[in-house]
Amino acid sequence: MLVFILAAVLRTSNLTAQSLWADEGNSVRLAERSLDLVIAAARADVHPPGYYLLLWGWVRLFGQGEAAVRALSAVTGMAVVALVYAVGTRAFGRRAGWLAAFCAAVSPFQVQYSQEVRMYVLVALLGTAVTLAFIRWIEWRGRREQLLWSLVYALAAAAGLWTHYSFPVVLAAINVAWLAWWLGRRGAPGQWRSAGWWAGTHLIVLLLYLPWLGTAWAKTVGYGPISEVHSVSFVVAQALKLLSVGETVADDDLTRWLVVGMVGFSVLGIWSAFAPLLDRASRSRARRLLSVRALALCLLVVAPMIVMIGLSVSGRPAFRAKFFLVSSPAFSILVGAGIATLEGSSEPRRSAANRLWLMVGLAIVGVAAARSLRNYYYDPTYARGDYRAIVSFIEGLEREGDAVLLNAPNQWEVFTYYHQQHVPVYPLCRERPPHEEQVVTELAEIASKHDRLFVLYWATEESDPERIVERWLGANAFKASDTWYGDVRLAVYAVSEDLSVAEMEHPLPSVRLGDVIALRGYTVSPAEVRRGDTLLVTLFWEALDVPTGRFKVFLHLAGADGRPVSQYDGEPGDGMKLTTDWRPEEGIFPDRYGVPVPKTLAPGEYRLLVGMYEVSGAPRLPVALDGSPAGDSLTIATLEIR
Repeated sequence: MLVFILAAVLRTSNLTAQSLWADEGNSVRLAERSLDLVIAAARADVHPPGYYLLLWGWVRLFGQGEAAVRALSAVTGMAVVALVYAVGTRAFGRRAGWLAAFCAAVSPFQVQYSQEVRMYVLVALLGTAVTLAFIRWIEWRGRREQLLWSLVYALAAAAGLWTHYSFPVVLAAINVAWLAWWLGRRGAPGQWRSAGWWAGTHLIVLLLYLPWLGTAWAKTVGYGPISEVHSVSFVVAQALKLLSVGETVADDDLTRWLVVGMVGFSVLGIWSAFAPLLDRASRSRARRLLSVRALALCLLVVAPMIVMIGLSVSGRPAFRAKFFLVSSPAFSILVGAGIATLEGSSEPRRSAANRLWLMVGLAIVGVAAARSLRNYYYDPTYARGDYRAIVSFIEGLEREGDAVLLNAPNQWEVFTYYHQQHVPVYPLCRERPPHEEQVVTELAEIASKHDRLFVLYWATEESDPERIVERWLGANAFKASDTWYGDVRLAVYAVSEDLSVAEMEHPLPSVRLGDVIALRGYTVSPAEVRRGDTLLVTLFWEALDVPTGRFKVFLHLAGADGRPVSQYDGEPGDGMKLTTDWRPEEGIFPDRYGVPVPKTLAPGEYRLLVGMYEVSGAPRLPVALDGSPAGDSLTIATLEIR
């Protein structure tokens, strides 16, 4: 019972600490629709409708708050632990079952996806249910029980197919194990009858899935690459790390040793099932069943790896960490069986050495879980996109004339979950790959209507690999800030009435930064600056030679005491015209920046300073004015702010 309490605590702790991220928002907003629209949307989505239909019913009972929608996965994750106990006990004995349940309860991989409004932990639950039904089915204890477990298997398998297009991998693994069991019964009474039962069970699965089969075929056959190509060693190493310690931990020496320990326990669990078969005298029916159970669990662990490798080799790579979650329950069972073997759980009396091995096993599992879960719960480095904080920031600043741009259109659902449409929201790059001419036309039209843009960049490698949006805004607007919120980047741009490049209003005498960079002039607007405005600054650079390093530009708005009250730091050209790419033959070129003027700033006189420093954070480049040293920054304007 303590194991299940532990599982519940870990899956409900900090349940709403992180905001919903993009895919979770898609799930919630889809579940708002009517049933027919949910199914219609699933036909256009990359997932079948099973999970969405379940969530549809759930939100009508418990609401759409963050805790409510995540609770479905939390409850599902607890059910996974219960089924892991059932399968582990049936396969390796009661002691191994409890140890397996403990491994599943603290598994960082399972905990993480038990707090996500997506279908992956449900896939793991249904895969484990199929495994339990298979294990009971091969025991062949009479027609009534056979019928019961055939129906359980068929319902769980069909539900899995309705939940995710990768579920056939689970069925393939189970069927290979079934074939091994069937071949091992050659000559036994009822061998062909059992084959008929098994075929009939799968016919029921097919009939239950038949209404969606055509859609599933089109989706799985027609889907292209969704990741880069990875080597066999990378796929295997990452899969074992995910199963052992989860996603939220650094790949350091301790992590690698913990993975070795966890994998070692799983191998020992497999060995405990197969070793007795080496002795002919030990090949009883019970031993053969144990080996088939272990084979099924082993296949469930390795099958997703094999599929990932095969897809990569075939030119359709689809590496995603979440696709390995279905293996996690089986891995937990094998680890639990391995620790039970070391403990000597089959012996009537356990020695001090056996108890010591138990403590070592629990310590390795506990340390592996604690390191990863601590990061998952509390380290912002591992947080996903914080749309809740982004919306809070925007709503604290928004005013008439603002707009929000989403570079990946599937951010719309999660953004509007938090944002109540106070300002216009424009999804961009709605096609993949996006058509540059169409996107540029949309951007120009949007910019002509608004004077400030909040732009959310997420998954740019998939939605906008050529960075059409960022390139256009870098050339036609003035970036005032650029901040990461988890894996989402929020950039704020000011837009001038005239999108064309401003002319150089203030030429400068001979100003150098370092040895080879010259600042030829600048333009600053507006002429009258008020609190809450954004200074639109265009700097005009020239390379006297090829710079040998990458440098950032800083613009500081400083008070009388010289301390910055606002600033912008960034590489030239919005990060797309690095100083290492500058060439003397280019001549003078413009570079745009925005410097926000805080609303809370006291009215008065302020100076605008410019300078450069290496991206590594090294000291600033020295400034020379007419050949004479002028410090490490240059005051280019004095502004009266009202």
